[in-house]
Amino acid sequence: MNWARLRDSSYTVRMKGIVLNRIVFLVAGFLFISPALCRPCGLTARVQSDSDGVSEEEYEIYSSIIKQFYVEPRTKQLIIEERTFRYDFGGGEDEPWREKYKGVAIDESAADDYEAKNGNKWLLNKDSFKLRVKTSLITDDDLKTIFHGNWGDLQWINFYRRFPDSRGFIMLSRIGFNTQHTQGLMYVGSRCGPGCGDIHFLLLEKINGAWSIKKELRKKSFG
Repeated sequence: MNWARLRDSSYTVRMKGIVLNRIVFLVAGFLFISPALCRPCGLTARVQSDSDGVSEEEYEIYSSIIKQFYVEPRTKQLIIEERTFRYDFGGGEDEPWREKYKGVAIDESAADDYEAKNGNKWLLNKDSFKLRVKTSLITDDDLKTIFHGNWGDLQWINFYRRFPDSRGFIMLSRIGFNTQHTQGLMYVGSRCGPGCGDIHFLLLEKINGAWSIKKELRKKSFG
């Protein structure tokens, strides 16, 4: 008997069996893992589609409010902070959207929506504003480069060297809407120099398809 030939043929059979087993194992592993891979992909897609950002209706309201507060015949340029801003009127416990006011009732769903949206900062899109005045966005990096956390005279001189036609910059929050989409809450404010600026927290209402200010829940001017 040729033991060498028999050994070689047995070895070949064993190797084919091992290779076949490995192929089966890999295919089974792929089939087991692929659903797990698909689940995160699907989740990521849903998160992206659910996080489209600031709505067109919000930009319409922003534009209307900015025209009321900050656009005058001599206004040449508007500078808006690129990221939305939650609220900076008082301390961390000051929540005007949760307070009770005489003669007005804040819908709890609007307050909830305001808090949910403003838990994060959102990037704004310059082209979505409906303003006839030249409009530019200022980034966090721009503000850090100009002010270095110090809002003194020298820093503001540097700001106006860069934006000579502006009157400071504007800050906006996301707008919280009630379930019926007839009530809104928003913060808008501006800074224009040391001790110069204003702060507004607004209750909005929608009547016959048009948004307007129902009440200023907070208002303060500086300088």
